[in-house]
Amino acid sequence: MSLTPGLRFSRGAQYVLLPNVAVPYPARLPCANLRRQLTLSSRPRAQRPHGSPKTVLRRASTAPETKPAHGPPAVSAPFDPKSPGSLSRPRDPIPPSSTLNPPATTRPPPLDLPARGPDVSQFGYLFRLGKAYMQFYKAGLKAIFTNRRLLRSVAPPSGTASEGGALPTRAEVLLRTRTRHDISRLPTFGVLLLVCGEFTPLVVIAFPRLTPLTCRIPKQVDALRRSTAARREASFRQLAHLRAARGEKGAGAAHGKLVAGHIARSLGLTSGWWDKAGLDSPFASSVVEGAVAFLARDDALIRSGGGVGGIEDAEVVLACEDRGMDVREKEVGELRSRLEKWVRETEGSDEEDSKDKVKRLLLNHELLM
Repeated sequence: MSLTPGLRFSRGAQYVLLPNVAVPYPARLPCANLRRQLTLSSRPRAQRPHGSPKTVLRRASTAPETKPAHGPPAVSAPFDPKSPGSLSRPRDPIPPSSTLNPPATTRPPPLDLPARGPDVSQFGYLFRLGKAYMQFYKAGLKAIFTNRRLLRSVAPPSGTASEGGALPTRAEVLLRTRTRHDISRLPTFGVLLLVCGEFTPLVVIAFPRLTPLTCRIPKQVDALRRSTAARREASFRQLAHLRAARGEKGAGAAHGKLVAGHIARSLGLTSGWWDKAGLDSPFASSVVEGAVAFLARDDALIRSGGGVGGIEDAEVVLACEDRGMDVREKEVGELRSRLEKWVRETEGSDEEDSKDKVKRLLLNHELLM
């Protein structure tokens, strides 16, 4: 038995014992240290206290990580949202609020702009304003990756059945649709944000559709709604003129090319350059068929999920906007009533019947405007 004080390895070579660290001052003397080692060596190993307060254990770098044979089991620390490890890999995915409402991370975060006081300089105000916008964009970009991680955990890939063969809920469908929309625009918007920096809010107004949904500022959303409403109103005037010239039956055919062009303009599915050229997009029919099928399925999911009453106010506004309704300067109660009427009237005997009813409602000027 070696009586040399200082560094000593345990028999299992799993820990390094430093008896001279964190020991009271009298025990650091050579005699006291020697007396302490003799006392510890003379005790039976079964009675040696596990984790003595006078001994500091340091794990050896070459020893494998093993679980101690004695002592209480290790208790994991509670989840701390401010911990870097907790943010990198969350334990549980963020579930959607319900089967009807997708997570709030699919919508833009709140934008808190600073108010300019009388004693604040112009430079100071602009600096704080740019900082607020950068924090908004940072939160929006972070929400995209959160939605991507959430989509992998709660929703199966497209074209595959979920667990138990159940159909996806409305929350999962909207989560997948909005996440794909944002990811497809992420590279372009990322380059724009790196180049423009704090001036990004001034640039995105000119290119509003290049921005992900989670990064759209309120002015940008209002600009999109104004332009879509103007195109919709102009398209309705053109449709009314053609109805007067050709007759109600010829101009209101549900599957006509003219109606497909009107629906594409009303929902903002095609570029506005086609309107300036006086032409319909050559892809209007196929794009409209996909949009109508999506709305018919969404109406069916709303009915199966409990109705419009279970949808949040923010999602009611977005649902009405997806159906071509003008949501500007309207109360949520009025929009909810319109959405209830829409969902009630699109219920059909089969999917094709529901699609035809959706197309007829998209031609209803009173309901949309």
